[in-house]
Amino acid sequence: MLNNRENELHATEVQQIAVADTGIFEKSALEPITEQAQAQAQPKSQDDDAPIDGGAQAWLQVVASFLLYFNHLGLLNSFGAFQSFYETDLLKDSSPSAISWIGSIQIFCLMSVGAIIGPLYDAGYCRALLAAGTLLVTLGFMFTSISTTFWQILLAQGICLGLGTCCLSIPSIAILPMYFKKKRARAMGLATVGSGLGSTLYPIMFQNLRPRVGFGWTVRIMGFLAFVMCSFALMLIRPRTLAKKPAWQENGFSFRWFWDDSAMKEKTFVLYSIAIFFNNLSFFNPPYYLESYATSHGMQGSSLAAYLLPTLNASSLPGRIIPSFIADVVGSLDTYIVVCALSSTSVFYWISVTNEAGNLAFAVLYGFWSGSVVSLGSVVLASITPDMSRLGTRLGMVAILKGIGSLIGPPISGAILRSTGKYIGIQLFSACGIMLTSLLSMVLRLVIARALFKVVRDDDEAYVNANQQKPKATVSAEVVEEERKS
Repeated sequence: MLNNRENELHATEVQQIAVADTGIFEKSALEPITEQAQAQAQPKSQDDDAPIDGGAQAWLQVVASFLLYFNHLGLLNSFGAFQSFYETDLLKDSSPSAISWIGSIQIFCLMSVGAIIGPLYDAGYCRALLAAGTLLVTLGFMFTSISTTFWQILLAQGICLGLGTCCLSIPSIAILPMYFKKKRARAMGLATVGSGLGSTLYPIMFQNLRPRVGFGWTVRIMGFLAFVMCSFALMLIRPRTLAKKPAWQENGFSFRWFWDDSAMKEKTFVLYSIAIFFNNLSFFNPPYYLESYATSHGMQGSSLAAYLLPTLNASSLPGRIIPSFIADVVGSLDTYIVVCALSSTSVFYWISVTNEAGNLAFAVLYGFWSGSVVSLGSVVLASITPDMSRLGTRLGMVAILKGIGSLIGPPISGAILRSTGKYIGIQLFSACGIMLTSLLSMVLRLVIARALFKVVRDDDEAYVNANQQKPKATVSAEVVEEERKS
């Protein structure tokens, strides 16, 4: 009987350490567990919310996410092909700086409007968002195909396409963590291959079809392709609904849907958000200036200079897959720290490039490691999110900072180039920004490790205290027994 009481005391006071596959604890790991009988009495519906980590339905979601990535990030990363055509043909009366705002507004809409799209996804409007995104992307292509002035293209390609891609983006990211946990990194990595493939194939389509069928029909064909792929994704996608309605939705619609107050109280989320801001501030600068740098540093008059950006995008494909499989073994955050550091190192290497081989090598290196950064960033956020019903909201909150960083990063680089006339300022700005992302991610890892160590230490103290009560209980029991006999 005494042994049973001792076991109950030990089970009540000792905390269970639940460490996720990524090496990052979840909130439930820090809460005391109840008695074994209460744990067994929990309803089975709670188990239904756990990721299933496989099966045809789960992997079909990866296919759907792949198709969506192809038509948001893959599409927006192809704007360089449009930029060149607009400068020399359709919008030749506009300055290159003004034309670049079309692409910048696309990216800003993709990132920042996520603050609205994310909570709507969490509220259960996944399929409605995908339908709206498919419609906006298709209309954006069609209106662009008949546009002839700057403001028309700005509205059609900049705003309409940008808003459409944002509606596609959040669902493509948030759907997979609900289906995968142990294989989360590889599933999300495989899905992000769509953006690398899209950013490679869309420019090739544009360059090869335009001389044959003209600008208008080339853009319409791209629009038809996007419509078919997004429609197929809409048929495949199956968002999982929680067995119990989250507390933040119980009172109906509220503006609190669009902001998760608890996130700002978590050091892990704040550190991650700052790290992502510096990453997006620096991330797009090398692709923007890759070709112009090469033509003045060893590739003057070389036809290969035009293929550096497709080479970079193609190199990102294995970069999105290989590190993701490693991350499922060693942890997504640890892998993310390493790939950010190596991505920064590749930009530092760019400073020394002065010939054709060096420019090609940099395109391959940066493409590979930057692809890894893209694929693992969202995995890390999913791993440090204790309430998965608010993942979309947090993705939207982070997207605001990503949008600001992506919007101001290239203009800052342009100002550096204009004031110095040299590329080394851009290269140092980009390399140091990405390295700062790696350092902040390392601090995040230390914060998590410290909190986890505290849980282990508290468990050890609870175990020692439980064992120290055993002799007292035994002595008191013997005294009671002697009194009864007397």
